[in-house]
Amino acid sequence: MRSAPTPRRAALAAAAAAGLWLAGCASPARPTEELGTERPARLPGATWRDWTDPASGLTWRVWMQAPEGPTPPTGHPVLYVLDGNACFAIAAQLARNSASRPADLRQGQGSAVVVGLGHPGDASYDQAARQRDYTPPAPGQSPTAQAGGAERLLDFIAHQVHPYLAQRFAIDPQRQTLFGHSFGGLLVLHALFTRPQQFTRYAAASPSVWWNQGQIMETAQAFMQRYGQAPRSFQAQLQLRLGALERAEMAPSTGRSAVLQERRMWQRIHQLSDELTALHWPELQVQLGMLPGLDHGAVMAPALIDALALAQSPRRTFS
Repeated sequence: MRSAPTPRRAALAAAAAAGLWLAGCASPARPTEELGTERPARLPGATWRDWTDPASGLTWRVWMQAPEGPTPPTGHPVLYVLDGNACFAIAAQLARNSASRPADLRQGQGSAVVVGLGHPGDASYDQAARQRDYTPPAPGQSPTAQAGGAERLLDFIAHQVHPYLAQRFAIDPQRQTLFGHSFGGLLVLHALFTRPQQFTRYAAASPSVWWNQGQIMETAQAFMQRYGQAPRSFQAQLQLRLGALERAEMAPSTGRSAVLQERRMWQRIHQLSDELTALHWPELQVQLGMLPGLDHGAVMAPALIDALALAQSPRRTFS
């Protein structure tokens, strides 16, 4: 189902993260420091570690923010955020803002455990590493040092991060959300189409559906064929977000228009939404939202607001 969300201001999320960029959580100020001394910023309740996966040998930087408030009867939802170096601080602040609202306005949803998945180092984006980790392998090929490592990262989440969270917190297995933007959004779609049981909610913002000549469109077709017959072994919600300025004819320059037209992101994402919605599967709910006035890069922040709302929303009945 398509619906146009209430216009979002990207500044809302940007303000939430202002001053909160971090490569890790710093130590508290020493008592001997004088007033007015500049100190490293911290995120309350957040931790990080560089975590080496024993299966792949790769190292990812993983941030975690503990949930605030009482534990819901079904457990806390979990929001996994890709591109954690750039996105975790925003998501963590938004979750704290949500938890600070009066309990009657939160309708007993419970605050989310927020997990950021990124790469070692201080850069907001490690472009080479994200292409390596967020892109699916080409059919019949193994991942390389440059691309195709999506399965390794999804396995790391499933076999390392998720069990660790389950030991630390009471988590709700029916409210597990994966968020990603651009290449991260591509990984979200790949996860839904190849392992729909790993998460229950998938939030893809401006996913790079153009990758490898639109390979993800073929993966979607295989998904629809594989699960064509009921009953289906999953229950999933897919939230798609796309910026209005990502449409080729609305791009500000001729050169940019040519790139967008070649990638056909607008057309492919709409096609994908239409085809999935037309299935009328009770186990799959699809919602596409247009973000007016935003280009590809600006979509991330308001889409993250929507993803947190999706992650913390109550369990839904699929029928």
